[in-house]
Formats: sequence, structure tokens, C-alpha cells
Amino acid sequence: FGRSAFGADWRGDRSSSAPLLALVEWMGTLRGLGAEPRLIAGRLAERSEAAARAERVRKVIEIGRPIIEGFWSDLGHLASSVLGDVASVERVALHLLEAKAKALTRADELSREVLTSTPDLIGDRLELVRRLGRLQELAGAIDAAHALGESAFGSAWAGRMSDWTALADGELWVRQNGELRHLAARLPGRAQIAASAHAAHEAAQGVAGEFAALAGDLKANAVSLFGAQNFSEMEMPEAISRLGSWLEHQEQLSKWVAYQERSDSAQKTGLAELVDALAEGRVATGAARSTFDMAYHESILTAMATEEPELARFDGELHSRAVRDFADLDRQRIKAAAIEVVTAHHRRIPPRDGGAGPVGLLRSEMARKRGHMPIRQLMQRAGPAIQALKPVFMMSPLSVAQFLSPGRMSFDLLVMDEASQIQPVDALGAIARAKQVVVVGDERQLPPTTFFAKMTGSQSEDEGGEGAQVADIESILGLFTARGLPQRMLRWHYRSRHQSLIAVSNSQFYENRLFIVPSPYTQEAGMGLRFHHVPDGVFNSGGIGTNPVEARTVADAIIRHAKVNPHESLGVATFSVSQRRAIQDELEALRRLNPDTEEFFHTHPSEPFFVKNLENVQGDERDVIMISVGYAKNAQGYMAMRFGPLGAEGGERRLNVLISRAKRRCEVFASITDEDIDLERGKGKGVFAFKLFLHYARTGRLSLAVTTAREMDSIFEEQVANALIEKGYQVHAQVGIAGFFIDLAIADPERPGRYLLGIECDGIGYHSSRSARDRDRLRQAVLEDHGWIIHRIWSPDWFQRPREQLERTVAAIEAATKELDARAELGFQRQRAVPVEVVTVDRGDVTEIGLADASEVEAPLRAYVEAELKRPGLFELHETPTGLMAGLVEQVVATEAPIHVDEVVSRIRDAWGLQRAGGRIQGALVRRGQFCFKPGATVSLRNRNQVISPGLRKPETIAQEEIADGVIEIVKSNLGATEDEIATRVARMLGFKATSAQLRSMISAAVSELVDQGILRSQDGLLVSDRSMASTN
Repeated sequence: FGRSAFGADWRGDRSSSAPLLALVEWMGTLRGLGAEPRLIAGRLAERSEAAARAERVRKVIEIGRPIIEGFWSDLGHLASSVLGDVASVERVALHLLEAKAKALTRADELSREVLTSTPDLIGDRLELVRRLGRLQELAGAIDAAHALGESAFGSAWAGRMSDWTALADGELWVRQNGELRHLAARLPGRAQIAASAHAAHEAAQGVAGEFAALAGDLKANAVSLFGAQNFSEMEMPEAISRLGSWLEHQEQLSKWVAYQERSDSAQKTGLAELVDALAEGRVATGAARSTFDMAYHESILTAMATEEPELARFDGELHSRAVRDFADLDRQRIKAAAIEVVTAHHRRIPPRDGGAGPVGLLRSEMARKRGHMPIRQLMQRAGPAIQALKPVFMMSPLSVAQFLSPGRMSFDLLVMDEASQIQPVDALGAIARAKQVVVVGDERQLPPTTFFAKMTGSQSEDEGGEGAQVADIESILGLFTARGLPQRMLRWHYRSRHQSLIAVSNSQFYENRLFIVPSPYTQEAGMGLRFHHVPDGVFNSGGIGTNPVEARTVADAIIRHAKVNPHESLGVATFSVSQRRAIQDELEALRRLNPDTEEFFHTHPSEPFFVKNLENVQGDERDVIMISVGYAKNAQGYMAMRFGPLGAEGGERRLNVLISRAKRRCEVFASITDEDIDLERGKGKGVFAFKLFLHYARTGRLSLAVTTAREMDSIFEEQVANALIEKGYQVHAQVGIAGFFIDLAIADPERPGRYLLGIECDGIGYHSSRSARDRDRLRQAVLEDHGWIIHRIWSPDWFQRPREQLERTVAAIEAATKELDARAELGFQRQRAVPVEVVTVDRGDVTEIGLADASEVEAPLRAYVEAELKRPGLFELHETPTGLMAGLVEQVVATEAPIHVDEVVSRIRDAWGLQRAGGRIQGALVRRGQFCFKPGATVSLRNRNQVISPGLRKPETIAQEEIADGVIEIVKSNLGATEDEIATRVARMLGFKATSAQLRSMISAAVSELVDQGILRSQDGLLVSDRSMASTN
């Protein structure tokens, strides 16, 4: 180890310590340098030289360190990045340092060779070098553009040695006189430019003088002729164009003179502002007429308002209130007329204790148990008494002849309904017994006929003949018409709840004279006319005359209706007796397979389900009518143009009856379409109308040549529609098909097929009505009966306050949306599996419990509407200003008055999401007892069945005035009631199924107060309304 470590210096125990210690000390100096120095030293033959070499290196480092550190310092912040991204000068690689030093030395030498005066700072030297580079680039550009310079500047161009100041002046002249550049360049001698310019100046002065002379002749100036301040400043191209235009249109000079004359006249008549606006371009020529019309009509409105101050003071809200009051009074008048009739009849009733004469005979017959007198004999002997008791007889013509002896009884008035089906011979007996006759009928519907009764054994049920032969005058209606008696057409059509159900009849049979109430629902909503094609249906004409496939399809549709829409009454009509029987057979089989549908077939006692052929369907109406055509191609694909009674004389009448039976929906099932009917082979008006009906059912169009679009009645309606469209609403104008149109209707984007709101404008449809009853009550009542929600905009309000009216209309649309959603929800809740209601009445010592038919329970016509408040700003409740708090209270009271103060507090508390009310709310209340009322508002009873606030279901939160209104309504509408009946009905109207003792006590208190006030009085065990008080009220 010693020999390996110290080499020749190791001599065992005889080694000298001095060289060994020196070697160890030297090795210690190599610590941190790795193993390489030791290996290098180990390879030296003479290790003693390492020390000498190290000493020489140390001295070199001592000499070079200050120089290297100075170089690092001169580089400044760039030193680290330039020298290899090292942290300090000790880490710099010597070869990199040498390379950078050589590059700087070479750059210094080159800069001293190029620059006459060399700056000391490198930045200054770099700037000089950059400038030199740019100058060299410019010099190169000048050399490259030598040919262009000679072409542009000629002899003045000398390359780099050019007089640049002179050249710059020349360039400036060319830029300022660009229009002369090309002209000057074409001159053979450019020195002549000055002379030519002088000549041009003189020529311009001459032209200006000529224009001045022309202006003098025209009595005009430079401004009016050319739009310049003077003739020397006008643009020559503009002047030349203007002169050319004058020459080209010199024949129009007379028109200009006429325009000037009319302009002067218009200015003299007060239209100076419009004339000036046209002349100055502030009003476009195309808008002149509309601008004048607007100004003209505004002046007329101003004049009318001056002459009729009521127009200027018109307030739509007050007028609408007057309309509502009139409608209410009109309805009350009708009710009063009914009461007058009842009263007059009551006065003529014979006394009860009469025992002689006709009255005695009648009482005797009533007391008998058997052996009654024949009706004809009884009517003959006791007729006056029977007429006094029952002044209205409803009888068929046969019954009149059977039970009423001629000459013994007479009537003031005879009304014959369905007169088109009464033969004259049958009606004459009834006419002879009356002083006046009113004949009601439709000559376009079925006449008296025996079509199905007259058959022979060789003829089929449906194809057997051309119809029954009738007399020259087929009905009593035709007889009265032929005698020229006064006629009046009943043009309002009420039955069909959708216009498509009566469209064909109105077009083909009534000359579009019917007033058809438009529906707020389209066919997408499940109403109107529908077409169901049965393509695989085959008509078996070999003595059977049925279409089994179509019959099966109709039977399936009946069962589906019974399951899906059991609340809608249904009827099925066929074109033939055979098809009717086929449907009945298929239906019987399906009913046995679907026993759950049996309830439907007994649900509508007033409108029971039926399957009838078209001869027997007149007089019937149902919510839904299904029509089975039956006729189709036979098994060989041949279509016979025979349609039973439709092809006979008067067949169109039968079709009219058939297609006008539905109130809500008519579904047509056919194995053929209108395209399968050949009018060349199938003759008759009935066949033509049938083809049109199928076409309309399939396509929704009465004729390809007839458009259903209808323009708006006035600009007023257009303005309203455009404003609503800008708000994002879908607006349909003139909704309807005949006689009766909604001015504007707002479509529901969420539920296609439904209109949210109908908007009535007081346009032609309003002011053309013959009476206030027509325009202010009947029209809106009929529309609302069909499901419309109507909002009216008065034209004076729109002209004066369009923004306010638009906001009110938008609010009405939002309210209508909520109301329709509530109607839909309420309609869903009314559909029950068992149509009964559980009713309880608390009578103190005993509580009565019973069941009532749900159909007898009235719908909440006046549902309680709860106010929905929004928190005003970021105020906490205790920080809210009193004014804002009072506004919230007023909002609640305006919506819910009369309302208990606790409920007012509850609404405001809910707006802040609090559980308890503070004094801040209580301080904003203005009470009248425990309830808040809206001044001037009428109090009416409201149904609380759907309310959210639980407090509204408490009897103590119901105002006594509200209960009193319900009591009065019940007594008046029922011509009296007992106190028990009043208590039960008021509780139901309030939405309570159970009449608690507390609620019963409050109702009794209200009744007692009304009696004390003289509004109600007791009569024969009933509480009735005092007439004098009623009339005063």
C-alpha cells in the first residue's frame, strides 16, 4: 500500500517523512476535484514536477483573474447569458471566454477601420453601424430606381447626387395638382404649363360669368342651381351633369313649374313644414303620403277632441267598467223578465180551493185512482183550467189532432220547430188553433221523406231507389216561404265549438252567411274535423252493402274514445243501414272484450251514445261525431259512383245534416278520398258536396282557389300586432272563417293548437254592431263561452298611451297563460273514478255526512287569487322604508281584498322568507276591523279550494261582507232558500266540503244581519230577497 501510494519515496521504515508529508498535503489540496487530478499525477514519471506545474498554473490564474473579472463586470447583466448561463465568473468555461474575447477584439478592430471617430461605448457604435446599414439600403434603392427617377424628373435626376430639395418640391406640386399631372405630361414642352394654366384660369372666369348670366335669367343663384357658394367654386363635372340633365328633361320643366306652384299653394294652406321636409330630404318621397295622412288625421283628432271634449277625456278603464256594468244590468234585465213571466203566470193560476167548473173537474180527475176520463175528453171539458195551469203545450202534429178538439182550445202563439220535416197536411190542424205562428226550420236539411220505408224485395236497403216522391210543396216551411211571409235568418251558429265543423255547410249550403264563432283551439289541440283513411277497406256490394274493415276500424275508435275521452259524449253516423249494423256487431264483440268501457255507454244520459244512419240523425248533437262512409272500391278494385241517398234529389240536405252534428270534433272514417270520386260518373249536388267535404277533411282547404287570409281592418290593429310581434309573441290576425272574426289572437308557443288571448280592437267589427248589447255583451259572452279569454284595447287609449296599453296587453297575456294552465289543472282534478263528493254538515249536536253527485258541485267560478310579492331590493325587513312597505300592502289588498290582516302579514313575511312578522309590517297596515278592503271595489265570494296559504282555509279569515255576498247570490238565483240550504251552499261556494260549527255560525250571523238591514226577509219558511231593496241595489 505504501509503495502504491508514495511510489519511489516509500522505503518502508527507512522512508523519509518530509516527502511523504508533502505528498499527503498536496493530495489534500485536490479534495473536491474528483479522482482525475490524482490519476494524472499518478501517471507522471516524475511526480515532483506536478508541484512545479501547479505553481505555474496558480501564478497564471492570479494574473488572469482580474482581467476575467473585469470582462465579466463590463458585460453587466448580459454576462451570465453570454458566457454560457453560469452563475459566477469562477464557473465560466475558458474556451468560451476565449472565443467571446476574440470576437469582441475583432469587432473593435473592424469598427476602428470603418468609423472615422470611434465612440467608446458599444451602444453608440451599434447605433452608428445600424444607420450606416440603413443608408446603404437607401443608396441601393436609389440605384435600383434610377430609370424611374430619370422618367419622373428628367434632367433634374442625378442619382445619389441629385438635388433632393428640388425633387421634393416637384413631388409636392404633382401631389397637390394630381388632376393636371397627366395633362402636363402630354405637353411637348413642359415650360408651357404656366401659360396653359393662365389660359385655363381665364376660361374658367369666362364660364363663371356665363353661369352668372344664366342664373340671372332663371332668377336663381349658385346655391340653388349647383349647391356652391359661388360659380367659381362649383365642380365642373357636376355642372356639366346638371346642364345635361336639364337638356335631357327640358320637357319636364312644366312639371317643375307645376310643382313649384303646388308647393307655394301647400305652404299657404299650412303645409310649409311638409314641403320643406320634402325639399330638404328629411321626408322621403315615398313616405310623403303616409306622413301627410298622419298629420291630417292627427289634426282631425285634435279638432274632434276640441269639438267633443269627451274624446279627449276618454279613459278606456272607465269605459270598460261602464261596459261591464251594462252587461251585468242587461243580464239582470233578462232574469227580471223571466221573473215577470213567472209572476204573470202565477197570477192567472186558478185558486186552490176551487171546486166547480173546469177546475173542479180537473181536481176530481186528479183525486181518482182509476177510471180516468180520456185525455181528449178531459182537454175538451177542462181545457181552460189546464191552460191556466200549464200555458205551454209541447206536442207533435199528430198529438194535436188526437187530443185537442177543433174549436175548443186556442193558443196565442204556435212555434213549430224542425218545420222542414213537417208536411203541410200535418201542420194545418195546429195552425188552425193559434192566433200567431212562428215557423222554425232549415230548408237545407232533411225534408219529410220515406226513403228508407219504401223498399221492394228486389232492391237493397241502400241502393234501392232515387228517393221518395213528395208533394209540390214538401213541408210547412216551404209553404210559408212560398206564401211570402216575413223571414229572418238565424245567422249565429252556436253548436260547433270549432269552425272547421261547419265550414263546408256554411260554404255549400248557406252562402257563407253564417256567423261562426272562432275557436281558441286549432286542430292540433284535438278539436275540429279529422280524416282517417282506411286504405284496405273493401265495399261488399253483393246484396250486403257493408265495409267490414272500416266497420272494425270505427268500432276500435269507439272503444278507444271510451277509454281516453269518456267525459265527451259520442255519436256514430253512417251512410247506410247496413254499415250501421256492421258497426254495431263489431262494437258488441269489442264491448264483451273490454268490460271496463261499459260505464262510458251509460255516462251521458242527456246525450247517450248512438249509432245511426244519416236519415235518423237529424236533431242529435254530440261532443264527438264519428262518420263512417262505408262506400269504397270492391274486391276487383272498381269504384261504383253510387252513394245511396246522397245521389238522390235532396242528397245534399242529408249530407248537411250529417256533417253538422258535432260540437267539438268530427272524425271521418273513409276507405276512399275525394280523389276517388268522379263527378262525371257520380251526378247530383249531394255527390259534389260529399267530394268537397272529403277534400276539406283531408286537406283543410275548401277550394284550392280560395284563400283564407284576411287583411286587418285598420292601421290601429296593424300597430298593435307589430308591437306584440316585436315583443316576441306570435300574433294571428282575423282569426275565424265566416262573419265572426277575432281581431288579433296570441298563439301559445308552449302548447301548439291553443290561443292564449283574443284581442278585440274597436274597429269595424265593433262600431258596425247594431246595438250596445251586440257589441258590448253578446259578442264577448259568446267568445268566452267557447273558451276565449278576451282583452280589449280602445283606440283613443292606444293613440294617446301606446306604451301603457302595450304593457297592459302583455300583462293580460301573462295572466291568460296562468288562467289557462289553472283551467287545465282544474279540469284534470275534476276527472274522478267515482263521480261523487263527500259532504259534511256540522249541526252542533250531530254531524251529517252524505254523498253528493260531483256534477252537482259547482266549479269555483270565482277562484281565490293569492298575491305573489317580490322582495323590493336588498332591504332587510326592519330596514324597508315605510313607503315601500305600504306599497306591498296595497298590492296585496288590491289582489285579495277583503283580506284578513294576518294574511297580509303572511304575504309580506313570505316575500322575505321569514317565519314571524315584526312591527314593521303591522305599522304599514290600515285596518277596518280585522280586515283590509280596497276602496270602491265590489266584494264577491271566492272559492278557496285551490289556495296555498293555510290561513285562508280558516273561517275566521273570511270577511262577513264576502259571506253576505254569497248568501244574497244564493237567495236571488234560487228565488229563495232555507237557512240550512244557505249554509250548505255558501260553504260549498267557499270551497269547504265540511260545514263546521264555526263556519255555520258565521253564515247565520251574516243572514241575520241581512235580515236586519231589510235586504232579506222570511216568507213561507224561505229567506227571499226584498224586491224594493233589490231594485235599489
